[in-house]
Amino acid sequence: MFKSLTKDLTGSADICKTAKDFSKLQAASYLLPGEDILFAFESAKEEFAFTNEALILTMGESATTTRKLVQRATYRDCPISSVFFETTGRVDRDCEIKFHIGELDVSIDIARKEEEFVKGFYKTLLLLAREQKSRSRSWGQAEKGLDEAADSLKISAGHDLVSQATSAAAWLENAFNQRNPRCYREVITSAMAQTVAEGKTK
Repeated sequence: MFKSLTKDLTGSADICKTAKDFSKLQAASYLLPGEDILFAFESAKEEFAFTNEALILTMGESATTTRKLVQRATYRDCPISSVFFETTGRVDRDCEIKFHIGELDVSIDIARKEEEFVKGFYKTLLLLAREQKSRSRSWGQAEKGLDEAADSLKISAGHDLVSQATSAAAWLENAFNQRNPRCYREVITSAMAQTVAEGKTK
């Protein structure tokens, strides 16, 4: 308790470090079936846990409070954009990774000593955002194709409009799930293998 109070007083309560034991994170209590934490940042005041499906944010008003607000932003529904990395200055104690995910503005303050290492996670987020954009574009093309097909659709002999509409809806749902899977595990782990591993070797 005293240590947490000290962090509040010195302004270091929101400076994160890279999490190593995911089982001790508060976000571990809010994982859905089939969901795993792939990387995370934690401070005395807040957590940012990136799973294979979503970003889980756990926020408190101070380092000493036990009351926390948990928010979830899924990669499937919340595009990541405007990803920035702010380096430390001469007197700064932290660097920052900033980005938008859906309607949330996220800023993660990370301890100065981890600056070179966490550049890899900044790159991981850039690659994740790129993949989201690619999938969104692919889905848009699929929707456009269906719209064009619907414009020229004629009721075939022996098939009523309801059955054709049902088939079209089923195709649409299947196309959406193929182009927008809920799980981004492969995308994130592949990106981390390229970017975070690179940071470890420097």
